Amino acid sequence: MATALNPLPPGLSERQFAEVLKRFEAALGADTVITAPAALEEFHDPYNLPGRTDFKPSAALFPSSVEQIQDILRIANADRVPLWTVSQGRNNAYGGAAPRLPGAVLLNLRRMNRVLEIDEACAYALVEPGVRFFDLYEAIRAGGHKLMISVPDLGWGSVIGNTLDHGFGYTPYGDHTASQCGMEVVLANGDIIRTGMGAMNGNHTWQTYKKGFGPTPDGLFMQSNFGIVTKMGMWLLPRPECYMSCFAQCPKESDLGPLIETIRPLVLDRTIPNYPIVGNVLGGASMMSRRKDWYDGDGALPDSVLDDMTRKLGMGRWNLRFALYGHEAVVDAQYKLVEAAFAKLPGAKLGGRKYAGATMADTVPAQDRTQAGIPSLDILTMVAWYGGGEGGHLDFSPVAPLKGAEVVKQTALVRRVVESFGLDYSAGIIITPRSAVQICLLSFDKKDSRQVERAFDCCKALVVEAAKAGYGEYRAHLEVMDLVAEQYGFNDHAQRRFNETLKDALDPNGILSPGKQGIWPKAMRDGR
Repeated sequence: MATALNPLPPGLSERQFAEVLKRFEAALGADTVITAPAALEEFHDPYNLPGRTDFKPSAALFPSSVEQIQDILRIANADRVPLWTVSQGRNNAYGGAAPRLPGAVLLNLRRMNRVLEIDEACAYALVEPGVRFFDLYEAIRAGGHKLMISVPDLGWGSVIGNTLDHGFGYTPYGDHTASQCGMEVVLANGDIIRTGMGAMNGNHTWQTYKKGFGPTPDGLFMQSNFGIVTKMGMWLLPRPECYMSCFAQCPKESDLGPLIETIRPLVLDRTIPNYPIVGNVLGGASMMSRRKDWYDGDGALPDSVLDDMTRKLGMGRWNLRFALYGHEAVVDAQYKLVEAAFAKLPGAKLGGRKYAGATMADTVPAQDRTQAGIPSLDILTMVAWYGGGEGGHLDFSPVAPLKGAEVVKQTALVRRVVESFGLDYSAGIIITPRSAVQICLLSFDKKDSRQVERAFDCCKALVVEAAKAGYGEYRAHLEVMDLVAEQYGFNDHAQRRFNETLKDALDPNGILSPGKQGIWPKAMRDGR
């Protein structure tokens, strides 16, 4: 039943909401409707400001079928109860499972966790939203399929959830949005559509051909609140004969621009076929040590400490991770081309480790697993940089063209703002063939309320300062979703007006994830 300790959905009294909960329980079963404050703690922003009560749900629902989702939507539409949909809700650096609108009812899809199909011949899988990267990986292994998945740094999240939020992995299929093929979506009115070839009854190419006949709407359901995705096809990589995990270390801070210029031709012509990542020395240090091991002063780490890290850890100030896949003779030839390119970069150290594709699951050590499509949680150690077991973080994620001067300009701007708030600048830069996606980790000690506040204030300042310089975020924390959307202001925010037009048409009662990506239903826009 409802409790006064939880926020109520806007516009509903405690008595009215209690009646709504009874209808949800009748549709789902009492054990799948959660209102106890202690149980709902799991679905708050794990790194929110101390004492804040926003971003808290009023209840949580756990449907196990499309039919139960339709029942939930029918009830929610009748009383205009806002829902906040998550798959696993593990996106902690951006707010986790918490709703943007306080009092929204959490719609958690983790019980819809079936791997529906794995096709080895055409290298794809069809999954439900509760399927984690761990689950898909284990299903492929259990079936003996000679396939690799692409995984992000943390494997506990949903394959569908990560893809819908424009997530990245590190294999040649690392752009997860580009690797998606065919969705099933439940609309706000309970209607079900299938995109692409899935719109035809009995079609055989739903997961092998992206486009159908007429407009292709898949992209409209990514980073939006226009529908609930209940099935998705994902393209997979045939397991190669050889996998080579490679690295390059550059000793000086000023090496970043030349490093980007060196790698761009190699990813553009697909000599390097995967999605590499460039990290600064602090990112590497936070995987194996704590801040107190290096420095106990106030303010950001001095360059002298960063130089000390570089020497003692045997790392570069900038460190590149990339991978090669395929027939061993091809991998060897690709590596020679990479060697020739990096020979022109003074001071760069290049290396790699080769593995037989057939034995990767058993022989690849921790540092080489992510690019091999093996999910893990190893990177969680970075969160403990300040607070140990009480560490937290936000991510600021702007995009720059893949040009040395642009990446240097953006990283310098971000570092300047971060350090002006007394925080340490830690960054990983995901390399796509034409863009650099920076993930700046704003770490803090959750027990230090002033430091947490600085991190949130820093995140807001970064959004505005980056936009002034021409850089937008591709993903954002709940706290700054509206602020980020505000920066996309071309033609008096034409994109936002377009999204609002779609929202009003597809979800006239405004029940699906109000405020997600700054898209609000008509009744709530004045408060935006």
